[in-house]
Amino acid sequence: MIGYIGSYTKKEGKGIYRFVLNAEEKKIETVETGYEVPASTYVVQHGDFLYGIKKENDKAGVAAYKIGEEGQLELINDCLESAESGCHISVSQDGNYLFEAVYGAAEARLYKLDTESGAIQKLINVVVQEGLGPNEDRQDKAHTHFIKETPDGKAVAVDLGADEIITFTFDEDGLKREQALKVPAGAGPRHLVFNQNGRYAYVMTELSNEVFVLKYDNGEFELLEQHLAIPADFKENTQGAAIRMSHDNQFVYASNRGHQSIAVFKVEEDGAALSLVEIVDCGGDWPRDFNISNDDQFLVCAHEVSGNVVLFERDAETGRLTLLEKDQQAAEGVCVQFLS
Repeated sequence: MIGYIGSYTKKEGKGIYRFVLNAEEKKIETVETGYEVPASTYVVQHGDFLYGIKKENDKAGVAAYKIGEEGQLELINDCLESAESGCHISVSQDGNYLFEAVYGAAEARLYKLDTESGAIQKLINVVVQEGLGPNEDRQDKAHTHFIKETPDGKAVAVDLGADEIITFTFDEDGLKREQALKVPAGAGPRHLVFNQNGRYAYVMTELSNEVFVLKYDNGEFELLEQHLAIPADFKENTQGAAIRMSHDNQFVYASNRGHQSIAVFKVEEDGAALSLVEIVDCGGDWPRDFNISNDDQFLVCAHEVSGNVVLFERDAETGRLTLLEKDQQAAEGVCVQFLS
Protein backbone atom coordinates (compact mmCIF):
# COMPACT_ATOMS: atom_id res chain seq x y z
CA MET A 1 0.00 0.00 0.00
CA ILE A 2 1.30 3.43 -0.97
CA GLY A 3 0.30 6.70 0.65
CA TYR A 4 1.23 10.36 1.00
CA ILE A 5 1.76 12.68 3.94
CA GLY A 6 1.47 16.43 3.44
CA SER A 7 3.49 18.68 5.72
CA TYR A 8 4.49 22.13 6.78
CA THR A 9 7.96 23.23 5.71
CA LYS A 10 8.68 25.68 8.51
CA LYS A 11 11.47 23.51 9.97
CA GLU A 12 12.49 20.08 8.64
CA GLY A 13 9.29 19.30 6.71
CA LYS A 14 9.69 18.42 3.01
CA GLY A 15 6.20 19.14 1.68
CA ILE A 16 4.96 15.77 0.38
CA TYR A 17 6.19 12.45 1.75
CA ARG A 18 5.55 9.06 0.17
CA PHE A 19 5.18 6.00 2.41
CA VAL A 20 4.88 2.28 1.74
CA LEU A 21 2.87 0.04 4.09
CA ASN A 22 3.55 -3.71 4.00
CA ALA A 23 0.22 -5.31 4.92
CA GLU A 24 1.62 -8.83 5.27
CA GLU A 25 4.35 -7.82 7.69
CA LYS A 26 2.15 -5.16 9.30
CA LYS A 27 4.74 -2.41 9.14
CA ILE A 28 5.57 0.80 7.32
CA GLU A 29 8.59 -0.07 5.20
CA THR A 30 9.62 3.42 4.12
CA VAL A 31 8.77 7.07 4.53
CA GLU A 32 10.65 9.25 2.05
CA THR A 33 10.38 12.60 0.32
CA GLY A 34 7.83 12.26 -2.46
CA TYR A 35 8.08 15.79 -3.78
CA GLU A 36 9.87 18.65 -2.06
CA VAL A 37 7.52 21.62 -2.23
CA PRO A 38 6.78 24.52 0.15
CA ALA A 39 3.89 24.19 2.61
CA SER A 40 1.96 21.31 1.03
CA THR A 41 -0.19 20.95 4.11
CA TYR A 42 -3.01 19.03 2.41
CA VAL A 43 -2.97 16.62 -0.52
CA VAL A 44 -5.75 14.71 -2.25
CA GLN A 45 -5.84 12.12 -5.02
CA HIS A 46 -8.22 11.98 -7.94
CA GLY A 47 -7.57 9.17 -10.40
CA ASP A 48 -4.04 9.37 -11.78
CA PHE A 49 -3.41 12.79 -10.26
CA LEU A 50 -2.45 14.20 -6.88
CA TYR A 51 -3.27 17.77 -5.90
CA GLY A 52 -1.57 19.67 -3.11
CA ILE A 53 -1.55 23.05 -1.42
CA LYS A 54 1.48 25.16 -2.29
CA LYS A 55 2.92 28.49 -1.21
CA GLU A 56 5.96 29.99 -2.89
CA ASN A 57 7.30 33.33 -1.71
CA ASP A 58 4.24 35.60 -1.50
CA LYS A 59 2.02 33.53 -3.85
CA ALA A 60 -0.27 30.72 -2.73
CA GLY A 61 -2.63 28.23 -4.31
CA VAL A 62 -2.52 24.62 -5.48
CA ALA A 63 -0.33 22.32 -7.57
CA ALA A 64 -1.11 19.26 -9.72
CA TYR A 65 1.06 16.14 -9.99
CA LYS A 66 1.01 13.03 -12.17
CA ILE A 67 1.19 9.82 -10.10
CA GLY A 68 3.60 7.17 -11.39
CA GLU A 69 3.29 3.40 -11.06
CA GLU A 70 5.16 3.32 -7.75
CA GLY A 71 3.59 6.51 -6.43
CA GLN A 72 6.36 8.81 -7.64
CA LEU A 73 5.19 12.34 -8.45
CA GLU A 74 5.80 14.56 -11.48
CA LEU A 75 4.68 18.19 -11.42
CA ILE A 76 2.06 19.06 -14.04
CA ASN A 77 1.48 22.70 -13.16
CA ASP A 78 0.40 25.03 -10.39
CA CYS A 79 -1.99 27.92 -9.93
CA LEU A 80 -0.70 30.46 -7.42
CA GLU A 81 -2.99 33.45 -7.63
CA SER A 82 -3.64 34.20 -3.98
CA ALA A 83 -1.77 35.72 -1.07
CA GLU A 84 -2.75 33.31 1.70
CA SER A 85 -2.20 29.56 1.74
CA GLY A 86 -5.08 27.13 2.18
CA CYS A 87 -5.55 24.38 4.77
CA HIS A 88 -7.82 21.87 3.01
CA ILE A 89 -8.52 20.81 -0.57
CA SER A 90 -10.79 18.29 -2.28
CA VAL A 91 -11.81 17.39 -5.84
CA SER A 92 -15.34 17.11 -7.19
CA GLN A 93 -16.62 13.63 -7.96
CA ASP A 94 -16.39 14.21 -11.73
CA GLY A 95 -12.85 15.60 -11.51
CA ASN A 96 -13.81 18.93 -13.08
CA TYR A 97 -13.31 21.14 -10.03
CA LEU A 98 -11.00 21.56 -7.06
CA PHE A 99 -12.15 23.18 -3.81
CA GLU A 100 -9.82 24.96 -1.38
CA ALA A 101 -10.53 26.19 2.15
CA VAL A 102 -8.40 29.02 3.52
CA TYR A 103 -8.31 29.39 7.30
CA GLY A 104 -6.64 32.79 7.70
CA ALA A 105 -8.49 34.63 4.94
CA ALA A 106 -11.81 32.82 5.56
CA GLU A 107 -12.05 31.94 1.87
CA ALA A 108 -13.61 29.17 -0.16
CA ARG A 109 -11.92 28.91 -3.57
CA LEU A 110 -13.03 27.01 -6.67
CA TYR A 111 -10.64 25.96 -9.44
CA LYS A 112 -11.29 24.44 -12.88
CA LEU A 113 -9.41 21.23 -13.71
CA ASP A 114 -8.61 19.55 -17.02
CA THR A 115 -9.86 15.99 -16.55
CA GLU A 116 -7.58 14.54 -19.24
CA SER A 117 -4.24 16.11 -18.31
CA GLY A 118 -4.98 16.76 -14.65
CA ALA A 119 -3.80 20.34 -15.03
CA ILE A 120 -5.28 23.22 -13.04
CA GLN A 121 -6.80 25.49 -15.68
CA LYS A 122 -7.78 28.51 -13.59
CA LEU A 123 -9.06 29.90 -10.33
CA ILE A 124 -12.77 30.48 -11.01
CA ASN A 125 -13.80 32.47 -7.96
CA VAL A 126 -13.31 33.14 -4.26
CA VAL A 127 -16.06 33.48 -1.65
CA VAL A 128 -15.16 35.16 1.64
CA GLN A 129 -17.00 34.04 4.77
CA GLU A 130 -18.11 36.43 7.50
CA GLY A 131 -18.95 35.99 11.17
CA LEU A 132 -17.31 35.32 14.53
CA GLY A 133 -17.75 33.39 17.74
CA PRO A 134 -17.29 33.80 21.50
CA ASN A 135 -13.69 32.51 21.65
CA GLU A 136 -11.68 35.74 21.46
CA ASP A 137 -8.41 34.03 20.51
CA ARG A 138 -9.72 31.75 17.77
CA GLN A 139 -13.06 33.20 16.67
CA ASP A 140 -12.32 36.89 16.16
CA LYS A 141 -13.39 36.39 12.53
CA ALA A 142 -14.44 33.62 10.18
CA HIS A 143 -11.90 30.81 9.59
CA THR A 144 -12.86 28.36 6.84
CA HIS A 145 -11.19 25.01 7.57
CA PHE A 146 -12.74 22.45 5.20
CA ILE A 147 -14.65 22.22 1.91
CA LYS A 148 -15.89 19.22 -0.04
CA GLU A 149 -18.63 18.20 -2.46
CA THR A 150 -21.76 16.78 -0.85
CA PRO A 151 -23.21 13.43 -2.03
CA ASP A 152 -25.93 15.30 -3.95
CA GLY A 153 -23.62 17.60 -5.88
CA LYS A 154 -23.46 20.74 -3.75
CA ALA A 155 -20.45 21.84 -1.69
CA VAL A 156 -20.12 22.12 2.08
CA ALA A 157 -17.63 24.29 3.97
CA VAL A 158 -16.89 24.12 7.69
CA ASP A 159 -16.03 27.43 9.36
CA LEU A 160 -14.30 27.30 12.73
CA GLY A 161 -14.45 31.03 13.43
CA ALA A 162 -18.11 31.58 12.60
CA ASP A 163 -19.40 28.27 14.07
CA GLU A 164 -21.08 27.48 10.76
CA ILE A 165 -21.61 24.62 8.33
CA ILE A 166 -22.13 26.35 4.98
CA THR A 167 -23.54 24.90 1.76
CA PHE A 168 -22.90 26.18 -1.76
CA THR A 169 -23.94 25.47 -5.28
CA PHE A 170 -21.12 25.48 -7.82
CA ASP A 171 -20.62 25.44 -11.58
CA GLU A 172 -18.54 27.11 -14.29
CA ASP A 173 -19.45 30.49 -12.80
CA GLY A 174 -18.14 29.62 -9.35
CA LEU A 175 -19.32 28.97 -5.81
CA LYS A 176 -22.59 30.53 -4.65
CA ARG A 177 -23.49 30.47 -0.95
CA GLU A 178 -26.84 28.79 -0.38
CA GLN A 179 -27.45 28.43 3.36
CA ALA A 180 -25.74 27.80 6.69
CA LEU A 181 -26.26 25.91 9.94
CA LYS A 182 -25.17 27.63 13.14
CA VAL A 183 -23.69 25.07 15.54
CA PRO A 184 -23.39 25.69 19.31
CA ALA A 185 -21.40 28.87 19.97
CA GLY A 186 -17.73 28.34 20.68
CA ALA A 187 -17.60 24.78 19.34
CA GLY A 188 -15.27 25.70 16.48
CA PRO A 189 -16.22 23.09 13.84
CA ARG A 190 -13.21 21.93 11.83
CA HIS A 191 -13.65 18.91 9.52
CA LEU A 192 -16.59 16.84 8.26
CA VAL A 193 -17.17 13.36 6.85
CA PHE A 194 -20.33 12.01 5.21
CA ASN A 195 -21.99 8.69 5.87
CA GLN A 196 -22.11 6.71 2.62
CA ASN A 197 -25.91 6.82 2.65
CA GLY A 198 -25.69 10.60 2.13
CA ARG A 199 -28.24 11.35 4.83
CA TYR A 200 -25.89 11.97 7.75
CA ALA A 201 -22.57 13.68 8.36
CA TYR A 202 -20.16 13.84 11.28
CA VAL A 203 -18.24 16.98 12.28
CA MET A 204 -15.16 17.24 14.48
CA THR A 205 -14.99 20.44 16.50
CA GLU A 206 -11.60 21.93 17.32
CA LEU A 207 -12.49 24.11 20.29
CA SER A 208 -14.97 21.89 22.17
CA ASN A 209 -13.42 18.53 21.14
CA GLU A 210 -16.77 17.07 20.15
CA VAL A 211 -18.15 14.99 17.32
CA PHE A 212 -21.49 16.25 16.02
CA VAL A 213 -23.99 14.05 14.21
CA LEU A 214 -25.81 16.02 11.52
CA LYS A 215 -28.79 15.08 9.38
CA TYR A 216 -28.44 16.21 5.76
CA ASP A 217 -31.06 16.81 3.09
CA ASN A 218 -30.75 18.90 -0.08
CA GLY A 219 -28.24 21.41 1.26
CA GLU A 220 -29.73 21.65 4.76
CA PHE A 221 -28.03 20.33 7.91
CA GLU A 222 -29.69 19.61 11.26
CA LEU A 223 -27.78 18.89 14.48
CA LEU A 224 -28.88 15.59 16.05
CA GLU A 225 -26.21 14.63 18.61
CA GLN A 226 -23.06 15.87 20.35
CA HIS A 227 -20.37 13.51 21.70
CA LEU A 228 -17.22 14.39 23.61
CA ALA A 229 -14.11 12.92 21.97
CA ILE A 230 -12.05 13.24 25.17
CA PRO A 231 -12.72 12.15 28.76
CA ALA A 232 -15.11 14.56 30.49
CA ASP A 233 -12.64 15.17 33.33
CA PHE A 234 -9.74 16.22 31.07
CA LYS A 235 -9.13 19.94 31.65
CA GLU A 236 -5.78 20.62 29.96
CA ASN A 237 -5.36 22.26 26.55
CA THR A 238 -6.58 20.06 23.70
CA GLN A 239 -7.84 20.71 20.19
CA GLY A 240 -9.91 18.48 17.95
CA ALA A 241 -8.29 17.70 14.61
CA ALA A 242 -9.18 15.07 12.00
CA ILE A 243 -12.29 12.96 11.47
CA ARG A 244 -12.50 9.90 9.21
CA MET A 245 -14.93 7.05 8.60
CA SER A 246 -14.08 3.41 7.98
CA HIS A 247 -14.79 2.21 4.44
CA ASP A 248 -17.35 -0.29 5.75
CA ASN A 249 -19.32 2.71 7.07
CA GLN A 250 -19.47 1.25 10.58
CA PHE A 251 -17.05 3.42 12.61
CA VAL A 252 -16.05 7.08 12.94
CA TYR A 253 -12.60 8.12 14.22
CA ALA A 254 -11.51 11.52 15.55
CA SER A 255 -8.12 12.77 16.77
CA ASN A 256 -7.39 15.06 19.71
CA ARG A 257 -4.27 17.25 19.81
CA GLY A 258 -3.18 17.86 23.38
CA HIS A 259 -5.02 14.92 24.84
CA GLN A 260 -2.93 12.99 22.27
CA SER A 261 -5.58 10.47 21.40
CA ILE A 262 -7.93 8.99 18.82
CA ALA A 263 -11.58 8.47 19.72
CA VAL A 264 -13.49 5.57 18.16
CA PHE A 265 -17.27 5.71 17.68
CA LYS A 266 -19.68 3.00 16.49
CA VAL A 267 -22.27 4.08 13.93
CA GLU A 268 -25.81 3.37 15.12
CA GLU A 269 -29.34 3.72 13.73
CA ASP A 270 -28.27 3.69 10.08
CA GLY A 271 -26.02 6.70 10.71
CA ALA A 272 -28.30 8.86 12.83
CA ALA A 273 -26.41 8.14 16.06
CA LEU A 274 -22.95 7.31 17.44
CA SER A 275 -21.76 5.48 20.53
CA LEU A 276 -18.26 5.75 22.01
CA VAL A 277 -16.15 2.60 21.73
CA GLU A 278 -12.80 3.78 23.14
CA ILE A 279 -10.29 6.62 23.31
CA VAL A 280 -6.73 5.41 22.65
CA ASP A 281 -3.28 7.00 22.95
CA CYS A 282 -2.18 8.18 19.50
CA GLY A 283 1.50 7.38 20.07
CA GLY A 284 2.87 10.85 19.40
CA ASP A 285 2.53 14.60 19.94
CA TRP A 286 -0.19 16.58 18.12
CA PRO A 287 -2.09 14.03 15.92
CA ARG A 288 -3.01 16.48 13.17
CA ASP A 289 -4.32 13.90 10.70
CA PHE A 290 -4.75 10.18 10.11
CA ASN A 291 -6.36 7.93 7.55
CA ILE A 292 -7.63 4.38 7.16
CA SER A 293 -6.22 1.95 4.58
CA ASN A 294 -8.45 0.97 1.69
CA ASP A 295 -8.92 -2.53 3.09
CA ASP A 296 -9.94 -1.14 6.52
CA GLN A 297 -7.14 -3.14 8.17
CA PHE A 298 -4.85 -0.27 9.24
CA LEU A 299 -4.88 3.33 10.45
CA VAL A 300 -1.88 5.63 9.90
CA CYS A 301 -1.53 8.79 12.01
CA ALA A 302 0.83 11.74 11.36
CA HIS A 303 1.96 13.98 14.22
CA GLU A 304 2.79 17.61 13.56
CA VAL A 305 4.96 18.24 16.64
CA SER A 306 6.77 14.95 17.28
CA GLY A 307 6.96 14.18 13.56
CA ASN A 308 6.46 10.45 13.95
CA VAL A 309 4.14 8.29 11.88
CA VAL A 310 2.14 5.75 13.88
CA LEU A 311 0.67 2.55 12.49
CA PHE A 312 -2.39 0.94 14.10
CA GLU A 313 -4.17 -2.28 13.24
CA ARG A 314 -7.97 -2.07 13.17
CA ASP A 315 -10.37 -4.69 14.42
CA ALA A 316 -13.03 -4.70 11.71
CA GLU A 317 -15.69 -6.06 14.08
CA THR A 318 -15.19 -3.77 17.05
CA GLY A 319 -13.42 -0.79 15.45
CA ARG A 320 -10.74 -0.88 18.16
CA LEU A 321 -7.14 0.08 17.46
CA THR A 322 -3.92 -1.71 18.36
CA LEU A 323 -0.64 0.21 18.06
CA LEU A 324 1.90 -1.65 15.89
CA GLU A 325 4.76 0.84 15.45
CA LYS A 326 5.59 4.50 15.95
CA ASP A 327 9.19 5.07 14.89
CA GLN A 328 8.92 6.19 11.26
CA GLN A 329 9.34 9.94 10.74
CA ALA A 330 7.66 12.58 8.57
CA ALA A 331 8.64 15.96 10.00
CA GLU A 332 5.74 18.42 10.42
CA GLY A 333 3.27 15.90 8.95
CA VAL A 334 -0.30 17.21 8.88
CA CYS A 335 -2.21 15.22 6.23
CA VAL A 336 -2.45 11.49 5.44
CA GLN A 337 -3.86 10.03 2.22
CA PHE A 338 -3.75 6.45 0.91
CA LEU A 339 -3.32 5.90 -2.83
CA SER A 340 -6.44 4.18 -4.15
